This record gives sequence, structure tokens and C-alpha cells, in this order.
Amino acid sequence: MILGIDLGSNTLRAVLMDENLTVIKEAEFIVAAAKNLSQNNLISNEAIARLKNALRNLKEQNFDLTKARAVATAAFRKAKNTELIFKEIKDEFNIEFKLIDAKEEARLSVLGMQNALNKLGIKDKKLLFCDLGGASCELSFANTTKSFDFGIISFYEKAMKAENLGKNYKISSLKTRDKILKFHFLLKDRKLKNIAILAFKEVFLAKSFLRKSKAKKIVLNSGVPTALVALKQGLLYEEYNASLINGKKLYRGDFLYYGLKLWYMSEEKACLLVGKNRKNYLVAGCFLLYALFEKEELIVVDEGIREGICIDFMKEFRC
Repeated sequence: MILGIDLGSNTLRAVLMDENLTVIKEAEFIVAAAKNLSQNNLISNEAIARLKNALRNLKEQNFDLTKARAVATAAFRKAKNTELIFKEIKDEFNIEFKLIDAKEEARLSVLGMQNALNKLGIKDKKLLFCDLGGASCELSFANTTKSFDFGIISFYEKAMKAENLGKNYKISSLKTRDKILKFHFLLKDRKLKNIAILAFKEVFLAKSFLRKSKAKKIVLNSGVPTALVALKQGLLYEEYNASLINGKKLYRGDFLYYGLKLWYMSEEKACLLVGKNRKNYLVAGCFLLYALFEKEELIVVDEGIREGICIDFMKEFRC
């Protein structure tokens, strides 16, 4: 058996799989490593504490951390204190985290997503894979991968610091400008208006890559699309079940609908539906994905980097 751990910019996700790539058990924790990272390029003490608590919880669940293959991604690539954090983690938990670059992050994420698609019997070779994290977004199509410098945490914090955005916001596309004008006049909440309008600028380069790929079908994993699928099915956060998520479809309008719904939802209700302290980041992600996509078919899977780690190991082992 192999234990794969993905330490992302927002979550720590662990999965134990057997040699047939069957999931034995899994776990997920909110770490929010990217929170306030832009202030001083440091992972905060609060995030470090959440990371250590997550690892303690894994030990309590009898995950053998000493045998884990563990990787860390975007927030830890940007942070100046990553090396120190990993040393503390090694000393306390005897687990080694490997810092991977954006290309390797995308490769492992695609391996995980493809594994989910194989189990669903989806064989289309012209798929574009999208992994929107806390501090970066990776798009992969054919043999090309691009990493873009936006994620749900980093973008939300950027939008909160932005000045009032409105009808004078400059952007080249007439279609996009029309959408921005609608948001400007329809949305009264200044913070929400900033999120909605700034999202179009944030995804500009990613949208260009998407258009050039001419991909008609997009596979999405990560917290935003999986949370929306769960919401559409009426699942509470504690009832989340990956088997009910894999292969389900979303539509572009879902991101706008649930982005607005979550923003105006009470914290108490949001905690029940999407988890504690997640709703504003999910809103940011909803508007990023609404701005990114047009008429593509959107397929959601729960598998990603942590499963990709295990798959990659089994490939090496069998060789």
C-alpha cells in the first residue's frame, strides 16, 4: 500500500491506496497556507499550527507518515520559510515533504484525474484538465501545461484590497465588457463587485490558453467544483462522498448562481454546507471559473495530486 499526501495552498489531502489503486481510506484538512502570504511571503504561524494539527490527526487515524510520499505546491514555492517548516515537520513527525514545481504538480494532478475518468469509462483524448488551487491554477491540454498565478485564496485577498471597480474598468473584449457592466450595475455589495469584476482580468491569460486549445470538454477537480456538485446534490459538508461527485457535470451558470448564493449565506449555514471558513474563498473560485469558461462541457472528479502520487509510485514499482 502507498500513502500519498498533497499539501496544497489551501488543503492537506491524504489517501491510502492498495496496489490495485483502490482507496483504503482518505482524509482532508483545511490548512490555508496561502492566507496572508502576499503580505510578507511567509507561511503564517496559524497555518503552520493547522498543518501540524492535521498531521497529528492523520497519526491518530493510524496513517503511517513515515512511509508517505508527500509533496507541497504553490504556496510553499512562494514562501521564504518553507525550508524551516519542512525541517520542523521532519523532526516532529518523521515525514519528508518534497517541494514540486508547477509542471510536476500538473502532471500528478492529471494522473489522478485520468484515473477517475478511467473508472468512469470516459476515454476522450481531447480533454483539458483544470486544477484551481489556493494560490495557482494549472491548465493541461495534450502535452502542454501552463500554470497561472491565481488561486482562490490569493485572488480573494487581492479583490478585498482592490479599489472600487466599475464601468471605467478597461478590458479589450466587448463581450467581457458587457458582463462587467452588468455586474457593475446589478451588484450593490462593493466587495462582491470587486470579486466579480476583477475575476475577468485575473483569468485573462488562462482564458487565452483555453481558447487556443479549442478544447470542448474540461475536467475539473479541487475544492470549488467538488463543493458545488455536493451543494447541487443537497449534501452537507460532513456528508461529502467522492463517489457521489466523480463524473458529475457543472454548467457555467452554476458558478454564478452558487457564488451569489454563498456570498449572501449566513456563516452558520455555510459552515454546515461547505465547511468552516470556506465560503468566501469558494465565492472567489466561483467567479474565477465563471470568468474562465464559456460553453465548454465541464466534468468534475474528486481525484487529483494525492491519487496521482500513488499512481506514479505504482508505475515505478511495477517497472
